[in-house]
Amino acid sequence: MKKMFLIAAVAVLGMNSADAQVKFGVKAGPQLTNIVGDDFEDSEMKFGFNVGGYANIRFSEAFAFQPELLYSMQGTKYSGSETETILGEEVTYDYDSKVNLSYIQIPLMMKWYAYDGLNFEFGPQVGFNVAAKYDTEQTITTSEGSITEQQDGDIEDAETVDFGLNIGAGYELPMGLNFGIRYGLGLTDVVKDVDGKNSVFSLGIGYTF
Repeated sequence: MKKMFLIAAVAVLGMNSADAQVKFGVKAGPQLTNIVGDDFEDSEMKFGFNVGGYANIRFSEAFAFQPELLYSMQGTKYSGSETETILGEEVTYDYDSKVNLSYIQIPLMMKWYAYDGLNFEFGPQVGFNVAAKYDTEQTITTSEGSITEQQDGDIEDAETVDFGLNIGAGYELPMGLNFGIRYGLGLTDVVKDVDGKNSVFSLGIGYTF
């Protein structure tokens, strides 16, 4: 992963910086996030959000480099029901759980402008975890009724650094308004010794000054 970031940096530095046009912008948008892996087989997508800024370094009509700094709300959710017999009586457990992760993300995107404002992007990303929490609601039902329990807290052993890759497409209007869609897949596990990586589909609306 370090080699990937080095290659991106060398590619940028190797371009003719004298001809580069640098513009700055802000962006935000909703996203659908999940954690995928053997230990998260029953996980479902949850709604998230991202917001931040970027620098668009345009080296030619066709190519640009765009580093970004984003705050990203990610995670997953899962629900289920289990029934077991205890002393001859059926007991049902219904649960709804959420994993809530917050990152400071730094995508390093290379952009290819295929036609006019239409562009495609690809690049690595490093994220720094600033919060990792869980929230679980469990309802226990017996013949005598039901009781609901709520549990929440910090996720122990959550990894502080998350490496990933992004791919996406977008369109930029001459007035500075732009729209984009992006998919990001984590390359490292979210929690130590647990098979589960971030998976994020995001939409972005931005404005370049």
